[in-house]
This record gives sequence, C-alpha cells and structure tokens, in this order.
Amino acid sequence: ELKVGTPVHFDGSPNDASRWLHSVIAYISINDRIYTSDDKKIILALLFMSKGSAATWAEAAYENTAELESFGKWKDFQADFKRTFVTKDIKATAIAKLSSLTQSGCGSLEKFNAEFRLLAHRSTVNSQGAFIEWYLRALHPSISTQILRMDKTPETLEGWIAKAEHFNVQNERIKSLRQGRSFFNNPPSSSSCKCDPYAMDVDAVRLSPTQRADYMKKGLCFVCGKHGHRSTDH
Repeated sequence: ELKVGTPVHFDGSPNDASRWLHSVIAYISINDRIYTSDDKKIILALLFMSKGSAATWAEAAYENTAELESFGKWKDFQADFKRTFVTKDIKATAIAKLSSLTQSGCGSLEKFNAEFRLLAHRSTVNSQGAFIEWYLRALHPSISTQILRMDKTPETLEGWIAKAEHFNVQNERIKSLRQGRSFFNNPPSSSSCKCDPYAMDVDAVRLSPTQRADYMKKGLCFVCGKHGHRSTDH
C-alpha cells in the first residue's frame, strides 16, 4: 500500500468535509489494487472518522452495517456523507467568505490569491466586476494603490492578481534595497573613528594591469606611487 497523501482524521467540521472526502477518494485511487470493493473503501473512510461528530456518525454507520450485514455502496456512502457534513449552500458560503477575506488575514499574497481563486470558483459568480471589487477591498493598500494609479487598470480578476504579484515582488525588492543602503547611509562619525595616519592607502593598491605596468616602467611604488623603494618596504 502506497502511503502517499494519507487522509487526516476527520472531526466533522463542515469547512473541511469536502476536502477530506476528496483526499480519501484520491488515496483509494492510488491504491486501487487494494481497495477493490465498496466495503473496503467505506471501511477505510470510517477508520479516518475518529473525532468529534464524525466519530459519532461512523459509529452509527457501523451499527447500521451490523443490522444490514453490509456497508452498502460506496457512492451511497459518499452521498450520505455530503448530506451530513458538506455545507449545503456552498455558493452562499463562498460569497460570504469572499466579502470578508483579506490579504493580511491570509498572511501572504500567495495564500490569499489561492484562497480567493478557490472561493471565486465555488461562488459560481460570473461578474468580473464583482470579483475585482472584492479583490480590491481585500488587497493590502500598498498594492491596491499602485494598481489604481496605473493608466489602465486590469479588467479581469486574473489581470488584477497578476499585477498584485508584480507589485508585491517590486515592493519586496525596494524594501531589501532600502535595508541594504541603511548601513552605508549612516557611516561612523569622524569623532568615533580613530584613523591611523600611517595606515596603508588601500585604494592605491587597487591598480589596473595597465597602471601596474606603467608604475614598474617608471620605478614607482605600487602603494604610494613614489620613487626610491618597493611596495614591500611599507
């Protein structure tokens, strides 16, 4: 048996029901040589219904099976599961979540975009204008302002998402550059820096090959550029 994508234990939460059922179906498909009957498929699903209201539902299913001497059909099991746990009005729930979803609440733009796309699909709304309005309100002001300042704003949700990703990357680069410059823009003051009057001039050592050849021809020191000694004398 391939232990890939093993389902988590379901606790009866309506928010996780659809995703959990899909994970069970996927796991069965991967291991189709093992789960060859309806009974095996249903037993597998029940094994992962061990918490909360899901555990109570599973116990009732076992009792019902004892009376009927069969777990029934896998497709009937899925239908019963959906009637019990999956949110009945998926469309209304998705629309409600779209109106309250925010980028800051998701933690990152990537997670926000993924969640927004999923809810948009579930809502079955066909209006790009509605999606754009929800998306605009949910975006971080620093990004939404940049998009609104464009000569021509995107006309589709995917267009807005693409621009948001573009400006997000741009803002991160600017932030990094500013952090990098902050150190160099605040060098130590002359009062706190005790310079050695006899210290070697490092810049003088950084000669190009042409300059070094010219210095050698004229007998000049590579460090100070004067006659009468070599750079190793410093």
